[in-house]
Amino acid sequence: MNNHVHDAPLKHSDAEVTQLLRDAGQRVTRLRVAVYKTLLEAEQPLSHPEVQQRLENSMESPVDRVSLYRNLEWLVDIGLAHRITADDRVWRFSARRQEHSEQHPHFHCVSCGQVFCLPDSQLAAPKLPKNYSVIEMELVVNGLCAHCGRKK
Repeated sequence: MNNHVHDAPLKHSDAEVTQLLRDAGQRVTRLRVAVYKTLLEAEQPLSHPEVQQRLENSMESPVDRVSLYRNLEWLVDIGLAHRITADDRVWRFSARRQEHSEQHPHFHCVSCGQVFCLPDSQLAAPKLPKNYSVIEMELVVNGLCAHCGRKK
């Protein structure tokens, strides 16, 4: 059962995704469009293998895992996606969505592995020593989703 708090993902045309990448001032390739479109249309953050499987199903051809990793990292680096790391040490990737602030908490079910965005809460940066600055904060709440909690 998916407790994901996003509305149902919207379908995006290749032209729309291409324009989003161009608006970000980035060079457009077929794989970049496909990877970003996969993240935009995902109902929850996806691991590298999950993205690869979805791409191979939609493109009907193999996707080089190193090229995929580089494209996922590239989307993170330019700010169009973010990387979430839960206690299972699996990186999951999600398109940055307008309904969330840049830094928002996530929930990770330790039983089924599902990760989803939590409603925004005002995460205050911790008080840092002089001349230190926050670049990014990540908060992952580990627990049991409603479905797995009922099974216990």
